[in-house]
Amino acid sequence: MTSAYRVMDYFPAEQVLNSGTFTHLDEIEAQAPGALVYCQNFHYLYKALSMPNVACILCPENLKDEVLATEKSIVFCADPRTTFFHLYNRLVEETTREAESAPTIGENCTVHPSAIISPLAKLGNNVEVSANVVIEGPVEIGDNVFIGSNAVVGAEGLITLRNADGTLMMVKHQGGVRIGSGCQVLAGAVIARSLFQQPTTIHDNCQIGIMTNIGHGAVIGKNCVVSGNTVVAGRSRLGAGVWVGASCSIAQGLVIGDAVQIKMGSVVISDIAPHSVVSGNFAINHRANMTAHLGRLK
Repeated sequence: MTSAYRVMDYFPAEQVLNSGTFTHLDEIEAQAPGALVYCQNFHYLYKALSMPNVACILCPENLKDEVLATEKSIVFCADPRTTFFHLYNRLVEETTREAESAPTIGENCTVHPSAIISPLAKLGNNVEVSANVVIEGPVEIGDNVFIGSNAVVGAEGLITLRNADGTLMMVKHQGGVRIGSGCQVLAGAVIARSLFQQPTTIHDNCQIGIMTNIGHGAVIGKNCVVSGNTVVAGRSRLGAGVWVGASCSIAQGLVIGDAVQIKMGSVVISDIAPHSVVSGNFAINHRANMTAHLGRLK
C-alpha cells in the first residue's frame, strides 16, 4: 500500500473536503507521511489534525463544523472505522505482493521438517525453528533466535467488524513481524503481524513465554521477559528491561516504561511509569496492593 492514491477515486465528491492524495493507511500516530486514518470522536479528530504525517482523515459526519479550517483531506462518513477497513480490504485486492519462491534463511540454521515458513520470511544466522512452527507473511528474524514448537509468528490479529448483514468481516493483516537477535520465542507463543507499515516488533534479547500472545503492532523493548500465558494486546509498547510475570493481561495501546515489573496475574489497564512495580486486578503499585491485602487478612 505505498502507491499514491487519489481520494476522489475512492469516495463520492459530496463526502470530501479538500480532495488530495494519500499513500497508505495507518494509525493516527503514523510514522511515514501521506497516511489516511480514521477517527470516531472529537478527541481523535483533533489529534489527527495535529499529526504532520496524516494526509487524509475519515471523519464522522456530525463533526463537519470542526474541520472547516484544515488543509488536510477530510472524508465525512457515517461509520469511519468500517469505511476505513472496507478501503483497507479494497486496497489489498488491488495490490499484489511479489513473493520470493522460498524464504531467505541464513547460515547454520536448523529448521524442523514439519515447520512451515512463508516465502516472505527472512531468517538470520543460527536460528532454530522447532517442530510445527508456522511463520506467516513478511517476518524478519535476527541472528541466534530460538522458536519453540507450535509457535506461530505472523498470525492474523483480532479485528472485530461486521458487514451490514451481520456476518464478520475478514481483515487480512498486511504488516509484518520483526524479531531481534538473541530472542527466545517459546512453545505455543503467538505473535500477530501488524496491520500497517510498522511491524509488530520484538527487540533484541527478549524471552516470549509459553502460550503467550503478542498482539498486532505491539512493540517489546530490548531485554524484556514476557512470561507464559500472558496477553500483550495490540499496539502496546513495552520499554527496555520490562519483566512481566505469568498470566498477565496488558490492554491495547498502553505504554509500559523501562525496567517495569508486572507481577504474576496482573491486569494492566493504564500506562506505567518507568521503574514501577505493579500487581493486581486492576494493577496498582505493588507495595500498596500488598499493604491493602495484608490489611484485609487482619
